[in-house]
Amino acid sequence: MTNEKTPPIRRVAVVGAGITGSLLSLCLARLGFEVNLYEAYVRRAQDVGSFLNLAPNGRAVLERLGLADRILEQGVVATSIDFTNHRGRQLARNPERTTNIMRGELSGALREAATDNGVKLQTGKRLVALDDDGDGHRRIGFEDGTHAEADIVLGCDGVNSAVRRLLLPDAPRPAYTEVVGSGGRSEIGAAELPVDGRFHMVFGLRGFFGYQVVSPGVVWWFENHQETRERTFAELAEIDDARWVAGLADRHRPDPAVIRRILNASAGPVGRWPVHEVPPLDTWHRGSAAVLGDAAHAVAPHLGAGAALGMEDAYELALALHEHPRAPRAFAAFEESRRDRVAAMAKQARQTGAVMTPDRWITRVIRDLMLPMAIKQGVRKGTEAYSYRPSPWPLPVV
Repeated sequence: MTNEKTPPIRRVAVVGAGITGSLLSLCLARLGFEVNLYEAYVRRAQDVGSFLNLAPNGRAVLERLGLADRILEQGVVATSIDFTNHRGRQLARNPERTTNIMRGELSGALREAATDNGVKLQTGKRLVALDDDGDGHRRIGFEDGTHAEADIVLGCDGVNSAVRRLLLPDAPRPAYTEVVGSGGRSEIGAAELPVDGRFHMVFGLRGFFGYQVVSPGVVWWFENHQETRERTFAELAEIDDARWVAGLADRHRPDPAVIRRILNASAGPVGRWPVHEVPPLDTWHRGSAAVLGDAAHAVAPHLGAGAALGMEDAYELALALHEHPRAPRAFAAFEESRRDRVAAMAKQARQTGAVMTPDRWITRVIRDLMLPMAIKQGVRKGTEAYSYRPSPWPLPVV
C-alpha cells in the first residue's frame, strides 16, 4: 500500500511546451523526475507570439534557479512603468523594474534549458486522449496515432487546454472578455523617439496602448480594445496587417500623436488575438493528472501577470511533487497554496481592465484622479502582482 515513505513517482508527461510547461519540465528534471515534454506544434518556439512584460515575480523564479541572466539576456529592462491618459498627462509612475522579452524567445530559452537537463521534447504531439488504467497510471494518445504512458500527466497547454477538457469535462469553458489584443514592432527615427528605458502605458479614449523603445529606432508595442462580438484567431488572422494597423491608428486618433506615429511605422507581422479568461475551477486535478498556469486559471491580461503566474505555478508544483510522493496529496497541497493568490490576481486584473477604457467622461475623470494614489499606495505596500517570493529550492543550484 502506498504511503508517504513510498519513493517519488518518476515518469511525468508534461503537455504544452510554452513558458509554463518548459519551466515545469526543467524543475522536475532537476529534482530527479523522468520527464517527457509534448508540444502540439512543430514550429520553433522562437517564432511564436508577441512580446510580454515579465514582472519581478517571474524573474524571481528564474533567479532562484540560477537562470535569470541566461534566460532573459534577449530581453530589455524597463526601469519604470509610466501611466498617462488620453491627453498625454502623466497619471503615475511605477518604479518596478520589469523585463520586456519576446514570448517565443522566453519559451525557446526555457525549452533549451529543459532539454539540457535531460527532458525529452517531442513536437507534433497534439493530445486527443487521456486515460486512467485504474492503477494510478496514465495512458495518453495523440492525433498522429501514437501513445505514451506516464505516472503523472500535467497540463500546461493554455486557455484552450485539451488536458482540462479531457480530465475535467464539467469544468467551465474559457470566457471571452470582450477584449481583442494585438502587438508588433515598429521602426522609427532614433532621434524622433529616443531610448528612455521606460515602459509607457496610455489610457486612450477607445483603447489601451503600451510601448517601449527597446533600442535606437526600434519600438515594441501592444494594444487592447473592446469588441463585443468575439472573433476567432482565424478570423483575425485573415485581416491584412496594414489594414489592422490603420484601424488601430484611427481608433487612437484622439490620443497622443506618438501612438499613431508608432503604428504607422509598424514593420513585420502583427499578432492579434481574442482575450479569454478561465473561470475558477472547483479543482485543478483528478487522480494522477492536473492542470496549471493558463490551463487552470487564465486571468485577464491587464496586469501582464499571466506568464509570471504560470512560472510561479510550475516552480511550486514541482516542489510539491518532490515533497509529497503521492500525486493527489501533492496536487491538493499545491492548490491550497495557490488558490488565494490566483483569485486575488484575477480580481485585480478585472478591476484594472475596468478602468483601462471607460466609456463615460466622468469615469475617466475619477480614474485619472484615483490612479496616481492607487499606484503609489501599491508601490509602498508592495503590489499584489509582484509580492510572490519562491519557496526555497531543496537542492544546490548549479
